[in-house]
Amino acid sequence: MKRKFLEAALRYYELSQLEKREFEGRQVDEEELQQALTAAVTCTILAAAGPQRSRVLATLYKDERCSKLNIYPILQKVYLERILRKPEVDAFAEELKPHQKALLPDNSTVLDRAMIEHNLLSASKLYTNISFEELGALLGIGSQKAEKIAARMISEDRMKGSIDQVEGIIHFGTDIEELQQWDQQIMNICQALNDVLDSMAKKGLPVAV
Repeated sequence: MKRKFLEAALRYYELSQLEKREFEGRQVDEEELQQALTAAVTCTILAAAGPQRSRVLATLYKDERCSKLNIYPILQKVYLERILRKPEVDAFAEELKPHQKALLPDNSTVLDRAMIEHNLLSASKLYTNISFEELGALLGIGSQKAEKIAARMISEDRMKGSIDQVEGIIHFGTDIEELQQWDQQIMNICQALNDVLDSMAKKGLPVAV
């Protein structure tokens, strides 16, 4: 079952902004509003990494109320696309509810998946390219799993990049087709320049070298 963490995050965030302090016929106190805001942050961090999650993160990070939350430090690092280390992830895990620690079909948890995807996206901002051996070491997983996750994120348009399976390298921020087009443009310019120089030489015109 696909977990719709972003939808839940937006719902919790909406609840945290209640002005009349009343919901479903009862009064809502300040502590409950803060709990709703914390839940919004938690669900956003657990959501699949990508542009939609980034937009919600920006909204939460800019909300001054979030700076008072216990989980603000991890919200800040996630928003700033910093790589999260194991102690930080473990501390965040202690704040999660049992259902948020549920196992996925591959025996990893929702948190494992979210943190690997986040760190992969963060790595894409730091590196132009990286081998899957190095990427796996950075993410704390095997190289094949790193390649599989990266390929899925690229195919779902959640991360820009391309994979060179022959070399075992991922290129971030662009794709092979764009690089090939750029190379072709350079070759065309060089060929055009050579044609001009050849034409000048045939006409006996001086050619600067």
